[in-house]
Amino acid sequence: MGAGCARVRAVELLQRARVEWFAVAVGLMVGTSMVFVPYEFGSVLFQYIYPHIRLLGSLFLVGAGMMLIALMYPAWPAFVGWVGRALMLAAVAVYWWKVCILPVSLTGTVVYLFLMVLLVMEPRTLRRGQGLLLVYLACVALCFGPLMLWSPQDFVRFAMASLGPYIRWMGLLFLLMGTLLAVGLWRRNPLACRLALGGLSLLFLHMTVAVVSRRSWSGMSVYAVLTLGSALLAGVRRGPVLVGVRWRLFRGMALASVLPILVVGAMASYLAQKALEAELHGKARQAVTAETAWLEQTAALASSMLHVYSQGPAFVAQVRAGNREGMRERLAMLEGQSGVFEAAWLLDETGDTLMTSARFNWVSGNFAYRAYFQEAMKGGAQVLLSRPFLSRANLPFVVITVPMDLGEGRRAFLVGALSLERLGLQPARVSPDYHVEIFDRRDGSLLRETERGNVLSQAPVLDLIGAEALTRPEGLVEAFDDTGRRMVVAHARVTGTPWTVVVAARLRDAFAPVTRMGAWVVAIAVLAGAISLLLSQWVGRDVAQRLETLRDGFAVLGTPSVEQRVQARGDDEIAQLTVGFNDMAARIDRTQKELREAIVIRDQFLSMASHELRTPLTPLKATLALLIRQLEAGQGTSPERQRDTIARLNRQVDRLTRLIGDMLDVSRLQSGRFTLTVAPMDVVALAREVVERIQVTRPERQGWVSLDVPDGPLVGRWDEQRLEQLVTNLVENALRYSPPGTPVVVRVREESDGVRVDVEDQGIGIPQESLPQLFTPFFRARNAAEHYAGGLGLGLAICREIVERHGGRIQASSEGAGKGTCFTVKLPRSAVAEAA
Repeated sequence: MGAGCARVRAVELLQRARVEWFAVAVGLMVGTSMVFVPYEFGSVLFQYIYPHIRLLGSLFLVGAGMMLIALMYPAWPAFVGWVGRALMLAAVAVYWWKVCILPVSLTGTVVYLFLMVLLVMEPRTLRRGQGLLLVYLACVALCFGPLMLWSPQDFVRFAMASLGPYIRWMGLLFLLMGTLLAVGLWRRNPLACRLALGGLSLLFLHMTVAVVSRRSWSGMSVYAVLTLGSALLAGVRRGPVLVGVRWRLFRGMALASVLPILVVGAMASYLAQKALEAELHGKARQAVTAETAWLEQTAALASSMLHVYSQGPAFVAQVRAGNREGMRERLAMLEGQSGVFEAAWLLDETGDTLMTSARFNWVSGNFAYRAYFQEAMKGGAQVLLSRPFLSRANLPFVVITVPMDLGEGRRAFLVGALSLERLGLQPARVSPDYHVEIFDRRDGSLLRETERGNVLSQAPVLDLIGAEALTRPEGLVEAFDDTGRRMVVAHARVTGTPWTVVVAARLRDAFAPVTRMGAWVVAIAVLAGAISLLLSQWVGRDVAQRLETLRDGFAVLGTPSVEQRVQARGDDEIAQLTVGFNDMAARIDRTQKELREAIVIRDQFLSMASHELRTPLTPLKATLALLIRQLEAGQGTSPERQRDTIARLNRQVDRLTRLIGDMLDVSRLQSGRFTLTVAPMDVVALAREVVERIQVTRPERQGWVSLDVPDGPLVGRWDEQRLEQLVTNLVENALRYSPPGTPVVVRVREESDGVRVDVEDQGIGIPQESLPQLFTPFFRARNAAEHYAGGLGLGLAICREIVERHGGRIQASSEGAGKGTCFTVKLPRSAVAEAA
C-alpha cells in the first residue's frame, strides 16, 4: 500500500512540471543572446528577423520576465502572467514563422510549434494540478525521431552537420525514448518516465554540443534548456518547497540581482554596438577613401607622365624621324624613372609596334585587335585607360594610351602598362580584417583582391550585392557572403577612371569585442545571480532556523513542563523579536503561575467560605429550631435563658456580617471601588473604643487586652470607619491566634511624620517563609491552617489596603512559630486620599 502511494506521488510530482518554466528559460536565454550579441544572428537563416533582432529579443525578455514574476509571485494580479504569456507567444510565433517555416528548419518547427500549442493549453490543465512539460518532451522526441529517420539531410543542412553519420541512430533513440516516456505517463510509471528523461537529456546534450560547434546561439539556448530540464526531471525525487522565508529571499534576490544587471548590460551593449557600428561604417568609408585616393593618385601620375612624354619636342622628333635608339632610350627612361609603369611601347596608326622597351621584348607585332588601340583610335587626343587584359606572356595588365601628334596628319600612340600583379602586391590602406576589391565597371573584371589575389575574373562583390547596388558613386550596404554570414560593404568610384573600390567586413568579426563584452556581462549576471542565490539560501537558512525556533517556542508556549526560552543570536530584528518572545514567555509563565496560585487560592477560599458560612448558620438554624419547638409546645423559658439564646444568635449574625463584609470589601478592592471618607478624628479615642468593645463582646478575654496610649489626643484626618475596621481586624486576628490567657497589647504612639499603631500578641507566631505573602488575599500561613481559628484569610489583605489608601505602611514581624507576632501600622497625619 505504501509503495503504491509513493509511486502515485512520484508520478504526480513529474506531471506537475509546467511548460511555463521551460518557456521562461528559453525566452530569457534567446532574448538575452538577441539583445547582447545580435550580430551572431547574421546568417541567412535569420535574414527575415535580422533587421528587428533587438526588438524581438526585447519581446522575448519582457514576456519571459513577466511570466517569471507571475510564477514566483502567485499573489500578484493575474494579468501580469497573462500579458507575459501573450508577449511570449507573440515572440515565439514570429521566430517560428520567420526562422523555422520560411527557411524550412525542421527542428525549430517542431520545438516552437509544440511550445506555442502547450502554452495555450496549459492554463486549463493547471486547474487540475497538471503541467504539460513531460507531454512537451514526449511530443518533441516522438517528432524528432521519425523526422531524423525520414529526412536526415534536413537536420544536417543547418547546425547538425557534426551529427551527420549518426543522425539516423539518434532518430531511432529519440523515437524509443519518446515512446517510453509516453507509455510511462499513460501507465503512471515513474521509473519508465525517469529512464526516458535520462536518455533524452543525453540526446539533447549531443544536439547542444553540435549547435555550439556551429555557434548557433538560439539553438544552443533551446537544447541546453531541454537538456537541463530533462536531467532535473529525471533526478527529481520531491518537489521544491516554494513557500517560506527561504523562497521569499531566493526569488527576491533572483530578480533583484540578475534582472538589473541584464538591463544595464543590455543598454551598455546596445550603445556599444551602435558606437561600433558607426565606427565600422566610418572605417569602411575611410578605407574606400584611402584606396580610392591612392588609385586616383596612381592613375593621375601615370597619365601625367605619359602626357608629358607624348608632348616632349625631342621625343616627338625622334618618333617622326624613326630614331629607334632615341625612342628606346626614352621608353627605358619612362619605365625606370617613373616607378609606375611595368612596360611602355609605341604603336603607329595601324597598330604595329614602332618601339618597345628592352625589358619586354615580347611586346612586338600588330596590336590593332586590342581594345585599348581601338578606343585610342576613336578617342582623339584624350588619355584613355584600357580594360584589363592578359598579355601574350599571360601577365595581367591595364594600360594607359596617349596619342602623339607627329604633324602632317600622322599620329603615334604612347602606351604605358600597369601590372595588376604589382598592383596586388601593394599593401592595403585598411585593417587586415577588411576585404578589399578593385574592379572595372565596364566589364566587371577584377583588378585587385586582398584575400585571394585573383585578377581578371568576375569581381566577387558583384555576386555578393549585385551590380545594381553599385550604380551610385558611393554607398554602404549589408549583405550575406558565400558562407551565409552578414557583411557590411562600402564602395566608391575612382574619379577619372572606370574603376570601383569595394571594402567589406564581416559583422561577426567586426563586432567580436561587443560579443565578448556581452558574453562577459551575461557571465557576470549569471555569476552575480548564483552568488546572490547562494547568499540568499545562507541568509534564508539562518533566518528560517531562527524563525522555526520561535515557531516551536510559540507551539509549546504555556506548557509548564517544556522549556520555552529561545536563544537570541545576532543583533537584528529577529534577535529583538526573540528577546521579546522570551520576555513574553516569562510574563506568561508568571501569569500562569499566578493564575494557578489564584485557582488554588480560589479553591481554598470556596472551601473556607463554605465552611465559615456554614459554621454560624448551623447554630443559628439549631437555636431557631429549638425556639420554634418551645413556642409550639407552649413551654416558657426564664428571661436569663432567653437573653443567652438571643445573645448567641446575635454573635452568629455578627460573624456572618463580618464574613460578608470582608468579601464585599475584597470585591470593592478588585473592582477599584474601595474609597475613603476623610475627616478629623482622634486615633487614641478610636483605639480605646475598639478595645472596650472587644472586651465586652469577649468576656473570656476580659483583662487580657491592654491599651498603651498617650495621655492626650492624637488628631489627624483619616477615615474613622476604615481605621476602626483596621484596628478591630488586627486585635481580633491577635486574639484568634493567641491561646487563652495570653496578653494582647495595643500601642499608639506619636511620631515625627505621623502616628504608629502596634498590635502585639504572644500567640502561635508566623514562619519566616510566610511573612512575604501574609497580606495576600485568601493566604493563610501553614501553622494558621493547622491551628484552626476560623476566617477566610481576607482580614489582613483588607488592612493593607486601608493603610496604603491612607498613604501609610503596614508590616508584620515574628521571630518564628510559637513566638508571637507584632503588626505595625504607620499613618501620616493627613490621609493621602484627601490630598489627591
